[in-house]
Amino acid sequence: MKIRHIVLSGAVAVLAGFGFTSAYALYQQGDRAPASVAAGLFDAKCKTCHEPAIDRAPSREALAQRTTESVVTTLTTGSMSAMAAGLTPDMIRQVAVYVTGKPLAAPVGEGASSVAAGTQPADVKCATSPAISARPTDWNGFGKDPAASRFQRTTSINAGNVDRLKVKWAFSVAGGRVGQPTVIGDHLFFVTFAGDAFSLDAKTGCVYWRKALGAPARQSPIVERRSGAAPSGWVVYVGDNNRDFHAMDAMTGAELWKVNLDRHPLSMLTGSPVIHGDRIYVPVSSSEENMGTQASYSCCTFAGSVAAIDLKTGRLLWKTALLEPKPSRKNASGTQLYGPAGAAVWSQPAIDAKRGQLYVATGDSYTEVDAPTSDAVVAIDLQSGRIRWATQVTKADNFLIACGARRGVNCPLGDTGPDYDYGASPILQSLPNGRQVVLSGQKSGIVYGMDPDTGRKLWQTQVGHGSALGGVEWGMAADGHALYATVSDAAAARDVAKPGLTAVDPATGRILWQNPAPKVPCSWPSTRCNNAQSAPPTVIPGVVFAGGHDGWLRAYAASTGRTLWMFDSAARTYQTTNGVAQQKGGSFDHTGFVVAGGMMYAVSGYNGATGAYGNPLNVLLAFSVDGK
Repeated sequence: MKIRHIVLSGAVAVLAGFGFTSAYALYQQGDRAPASVAAGLFDAKCKTCHEPAIDRAPSREALAQRTTESVVTTLTTGSMSAMAAGLTPDMIRQVAVYVTGKPLAAPVGEGASSVAAGTQPADVKCATSPAISARPTDWNGFGKDPAASRFQRTTSINAGNVDRLKVKWAFSVAGGRVGQPTVIGDHLFFVTFAGDAFSLDAKTGCVYWRKALGAPARQSPIVERRSGAAPSGWVVYVGDNNRDFHAMDAMTGAELWKVNLDRHPLSMLTGSPVIHGDRIYVPVSSSEENMGTQASYSCCTFAGSVAAIDLKTGRLLWKTALLEPKPSRKNASGTQLYGPAGAAVWSQPAIDAKRGQLYVATGDSYTEVDAPTSDAVVAIDLQSGRIRWATQVTKADNFLIACGARRGVNCPLGDTGPDYDYGASPILQSLPNGRQVVLSGQKSGIVYGMDPDTGRKLWQTQVGHGSALGGVEWGMAADGHALYATVSDAAAARDVAKPGLTAVDPATGRILWQNPAPKVPCSWPSTRCNNAQSAPPTVIPGVVFAGGHDGWLRAYAASTGRTLWMFDSAARTYQTTNGVAQQKGGSFDHTGFVVAGGMMYAVSGYNGATGAYGNPLNVLLAFSVDGK
C-alpha cells in the first residue's frame, strides 16, 4: 500500500489525543483506513451531543438519515465547522461516511433518471429566457412585503377552489435544506444548503440559470428593479453561511458585488433581507450555541446585529450590534470567556416606513452575563442604526447546547435557560381603527402585541406549550383580521404539547379559533415522526396554508379554522423536471408556502433543526388549480 505523506499540523495532535497507538499510520491510509479512526473522531468530537442526542442536536439515527455530502458541508463551512477545527478534509469525509453509513455520492450525468443522495441533478435548461416583469401577484422575500405579513392579497386561488390544488411540476434539490422561493413574474428564485442559487421558470420548472455561491445558504432572496445596478436592470440579493451577501443580475446570475458582513467565524446569514428606499437591511445570526463543550474555545464572543447596505454598490452604511461581549471569567481549562453574547437575529426584519424604524426579534443569551436585548423585540432607526427601544420577553434565557444534565465546560453559570429564542419575524400590522401593532411569536408558545412607538406590551397570549423547537418556531402570518400562528411544540412532552394552528385577534390577543394538528402516521420510516407545525403559515383572502413535520400540507378557512384541503407530500413520489423519476417528499419545516401568479409553491423534505423529519433531497412542489 502506498503511504501518502501529509502535513497534518493540528490534526496529528487531535488523533494522538484519542489514545490510538497507531493513529497516524491508520490515518495515512486515507479513505481505506479502518472505521476505528472515524469512530474515534466521532467519539472525541461529536458523541457528547449526539449519542444520545441532547437539546436540539440530532441523534445518531437522525444523522444516518442525512446525506454524506451534507454532513461534510456542515463540518466544513456549516454550523459544526468550529467543532471540526484541526481535522483535515480527509478526516471530515471519514467522519461523514461513518455517521451516515453511506459513501460519498458519484456525480450524476446528463439524462440520469435517478440521482444519488446528496448530488444536485443535472439542470434542464429553459429554451428561452423572457425578460422579468413584475406583477401584483408576485411574492418577494420571506415575509412577502416589508412588514413581513406573509399575506398574499392578489391570487386566483380561493376558498372555493383550493381543494382542487394539484401538483403541476416538481423540482429535486440537494442539500437537505432549501430557502423559501421568491417569485417575480415568471421567474422563481431560491438558494440551497448545497450552496447553489437558482432561477427557474415559475410555470414549468425549467432552469434559467444556476450559480454556486461558495457556501450553504437558506435565505429567501429578494429581487429589486434598480436602474444602473445591473445590465438587465434587475438584481437578486441573498446571503450565505459564510456571511457573504451577494448581489447578482437576476436575469443571468452574474455577480455584481459581494460584501462580507461579519468576521466572527461562527456567524451566518439565515434571516432574509428586506429593502426600503435605496438600502437593504440584513440580519446576522450565529451557530456559537454549539460551543459548550470545547474547552479551548473562548466562549462566547458573537453579537447579533443588523447591517444596512447600499443597494447599488454594496457599501456598508451602518451595522448595529445588539450587545457587546467583554472578558468575564475563565473556564476550568483556563480559557478566557466573554459575555454578554448571543441575541442572534435569524429572521427577516419588518420595516416601519411611517416611524422610520425596523423591528427585529432576537435569539437567546449564550452566557450568564445579563443581555437585555436577547429574547427581545428591538426597534432600530432606519437612517442611523440607533436602537430606539428593546422589549425583552424572557430574561436570563442563557443557553448553550450540551448545558443541560451534562454540563459542558463553557456552560453559563446557574440554571440553563429554556432556549426560547425568537425565530419568527415580527409583523407590523395595521388595525381597522387605524392604529398599528407589532406582533411577535416566540418559541415559548406566547404571541405578543406591542406598541410600535414605545415597545410597551399591549397583550400576550399563550397559543402553545413552548419548547426548544417551538412554540412558534419559524413564522406567523397576518391579514388585518387575524394573526395566524403555527405551533410546533416538537420538543415538549406529549401530554402538554399543543401543535396546530391558532388565529388571534391582533388588537386584543383574544384567541379566535384553534385547530389542533391531527395525529397521523408519517409516510416514511422514522421513529421520530410527529405532527409539529413549525413551518411559517401563509394567508390569502379566506384561506391559511400550514404544513407539518409529518409531511402534510393543509388549507384552513381563515374565518373558522375549518380544514378545506389536505395533501400528504410524502405519500407519493414525483417525476421531477430535472430528471429524477422517483423523488420522495418529506417534512415541512423552515420553508414557508409561497402563493404567486395563481400557483402555490412548497418545499417538502426539509431535514432541519434535528435532521429527523425529512429526506436528504428536498423537492420543490408547484401546485395549481387542477394542475393546469
